[in-house]
Amino acid sequence: MSIVKKYQLLGMLAAALLLSACEKIPPDYRAPVTLPLYTEGDADNGALIYKDACGQCHQLNPGLNKKGPQLMNIYGAPAAKLADYTYSEGLKASGWVWDAQTLDTYIADAEKAMPDSKMLADPMPDAKERADVIAYLSTLRAAAPIVENDK
Repeated sequence: MSIVKKYQLLGMLAAALLLSACEKIPPDYRAPVTLPLYTEGDADNGALIYKDACGQCHQLNPGLNKKGPQLMNIYGAPAAKLADYTYSEGLKASGWVWDAQTLDTYIADAEKAMPDSKMLADPMPDAKERADVIAYLSTLRAAAPIVENDK
């Protein structure tokens, strides 16, 4: 391929990227958490476990999904509702709410709890560790930012 054709292709690609980037889609946010903090576990220890076991696939900042969705305001939220993440069909149809019981079941063994789960994490058989992670997740609370409309 000649250098001229390469530059023509690069120019067309740049134009397509610029045209498609005219309107940036803002990150999706979950509603603020309304459940009380989960106190059956140690949130500080849960933060350490989260970092080690969950942090590779989950972020805490809206719009920064990795292999898994971001988890800010996850505690008490309906499952599979972020518009900027692609969930498994099973999770979308589950009707689950991420409360202590549902999180415990899912974290214990996601593939057993939801056979078509996209979460491929190792099971977490230790109930104390799961309680600690749930306690930590229950502390992740942030208000959605106020978005001003440009007119």
